[in-house]
Amino acid sequence: MINNSTFTNNTQNPPADGAKLLWVDLLKAIALIWIFVNHLVEELFGYPFIANPFNGWPPLSERLAQLHPITGYGFWNIPVNILRYIGWSGDQGVQLFILISGFGLTWSLLAQNGRTRLNLLQFYLRRAKRIYPLWWGVHIIFIFAWLLTGIGLSATSPATYLSFIGIRITPGLFYYFAPAWWYIGLLIQLYLVFPILWAGLKRLGPWYFLISCLAIALPIRALGLFYFSDYLDAWQRGAIFITRLPEFAFGISLAAWFFKDPKRTDRFLISPLMISGAVILYLLGTALSLALSGIIIAPFLLAVGTFVILYSILRRVSNPNNNLIKPSLWIGRQSYSLYLIHHPAILFLIPNEITNILFLSVAAAGSFVITVIGAIVLEQSVGFVQNNLGNRFRRTGLLKTSVFISACGIALIGILIGSEIFIRRIDPIEILGWGERPSLQPDERFGWRLKPSRDTRLRWDTYDYLVQSNSLGFPGPEYPEKKPPNTYRIMVVGDAFTSAEGVDTYEAWPRLLEDLLNGKQLTERVEILNFAITGYGPNQYQAVIDTYAPIYSPDLILVGLFVNDYQDVMWSNDEFWNSIGFSEPSQDSFYSVLRLESLRKYIRVKIIDRLKEMLLGDVSPYGYFLGNFSALEINNLPIQNYGKELVAERLVQLKNIADDLDMQIIITMIPAPIQVCQASDLAYYPKAVNILDDNLYDIDLPQKMTEEITDKLQIHYYDLRTALKSSSTPCPYYATNMHWKKEGHQVTANFLADILIRDGYIQ
Repeated sequence: MINNSTFTNNTQNPPADGAKLLWVDLLKAIALIWIFVNHLVEELFGYPFIANPFNGWPPLSERLAQLHPITGYGFWNIPVNILRYIGWSGDQGVQLFILISGFGLTWSLLAQNGRTRLNLLQFYLRRAKRIYPLWWGVHIIFIFAWLLTGIGLSATSPATYLSFIGIRITPGLFYYFAPAWWYIGLLIQLYLVFPILWAGLKRLGPWYFLISCLAIALPIRALGLFYFSDYLDAWQRGAIFITRLPEFAFGISLAAWFFKDPKRTDRFLISPLMISGAVILYLLGTALSLALSGIIIAPFLLAVGTFVILYSILRRVSNPNNNLIKPSLWIGRQSYSLYLIHHPAILFLIPNEITNILFLSVAAAGSFVITVIGAIVLEQSVGFVQNNLGNRFRRTGLLKTSVFISACGIALIGILIGSEIFIRRIDPIEILGWGERPSLQPDERFGWRLKPSRDTRLRWDTYDYLVQSNSLGFPGPEYPEKKPPNTYRIMVVGDAFTSAEGVDTYEAWPRLLEDLLNGKQLTERVEILNFAITGYGPNQYQAVIDTYAPIYSPDLILVGLFVNDYQDVMWSNDEFWNSIGFSEPSQDSFYSVLRLESLRKYIRVKIIDRLKEMLLGDVSPYGYFLGNFSALEINNLPIQNYGKELVAERLVQLKNIADDLDMQIIITMIPAPIQVCQASDLAYYPKAVNILDDNLYDIDLPQKMTEEITDKLQIHYYDLRTALKSSSTPCPYYATNMHWKKEGHQVTANFLADILIRDGYIQ
């Protein structure tokens, strides 16, 4: 056993005071900023292969090739590459934090009770008070964010509560929600084993203690590196404390050296020999990081080398009031709260690629500002709650404090449920599947159809309309199977534009078309059977026509093809059922109210997405969907290849059915809103999208593909764009949704009535 004088304050060489330990806070600031840049760069360029082995780690040649400078940014090539290299080395910031944690913990104990027995209960309570309030606070904040927006920590996921405790060991938990939070799980483990390490330090002294830790930890780390596969990444990074014990142990020994003889330790660390050795250790650690065997010891070498180099610079700082130093000291002292906030801020604000250097700079600055503001809010909020609950506990006792907390929780739940009910009444939106789901039911033949003989009022996303169904579960009137004499019968199939979504069923264009034709004194009475259902595509068209055309014997089959049918044709009925929400609870159920489904989606779509669009230039997913931009994408190869092939197959089948039954068939192409309306007409039009960009979009793409298919099959094809553009209403589509207003249905009915008479379908 070493002499206890090792841990005694030597009056000849007193330990460094607070002013002389400014380098500790500055070192934490550098580590935090380095980690921030690391996560920013990884969001832009992905993870570096160097120092990050995983199952399927590429060969050495590919790891080296990844380090080559990148080009394509013109004047910014050099700054971008410098940022990339600094960021990719940012894991060393974590190594510094591990080292500093060992140093700070040991330093405080040496100064307080170096010669007394460690009180385990007091030690763990102090550590818990240091770690858990902010840790729990940030979890509660993101749980609350999830409740309101659906973005955050799921209140229904067991992973959230395991993380709440501090357990982040398994692959599924390790990077859960905020990947950077894995370090907190490691820190908790290191705190738990610290009393054992403290006893070892007192018994062995700093040198033998450090050597012993290396002798134990490195072989265990090596075993995991060579024998784990799926757990390799988590193992080498620090899912289990033993793999990062060397850096922590070095920090512990460093504190002991400084405590015993600060001047001598300082002189040793800044000696030319030591600084030269640190540079060599850093370069050696970097080189070893390219190989799996080298990663056994590379993090330790990098931690020691980086520390010595930075210490030799930072030790010179002695004035905490220097205006250039103050911000760094603040970052170092608030590093824990900043660490907790920084990665969610980056994930929320930073794009996954560089499209504009200026925009990226603004986004990076914004994420840093949000990190700082978030850290301040977190600390102030947690401090406020702690102080108030502590005062209340001292005044009223445990029972009344518990009642108060429960009452606050109930009041908060009441406010949230009240907000949910308010949104449902004032501005209902689609939740738990499609807005049309209350009017639909599954069907084994077609996938789904309307609930038979039912009138359903639907209100969602500015829509308020009545859906009426016949006994077959389709919209419109129901005619007898046998066609009456002197009757021309048209069978219509299509999707929401034909069924029709957004207007009452009796205002759908097939009904208007029937009235128009019967008002023109034709030689035959016209019957139009509407077999269109919202969401239907070519697969459903074929199934419906195959089933009902032989029964109702139409003279003409009219297919209302929409531009997204090239996507819908690739979906199975099971996928549609999931999308519709047939397996979900009722949209009006108490369960959906408790889950705040409307409130969460409302905040996410109408507030968060709009803010991201306005501030960050993000493309609103909801607006992109409503505009059907994906149907016009030039590089959307699945649509242009597989989707087009399947649509052609379905149209061949439809033509064969029509030919076998001696019926005519025509296709009318329904355009997307963005093919008819101006951007200013559509409230959801994403501001960052330029539909006229010939490198990204072809405004005529769906029509070109359809015309190519119909020409080969000799099926008559009609494009509705000209009629819709020339209507008296500038934009016959809803400004807040994708479907036609009444005017769009009337224009379509007028156009098709003229076509049917002009081209001789009806006499």
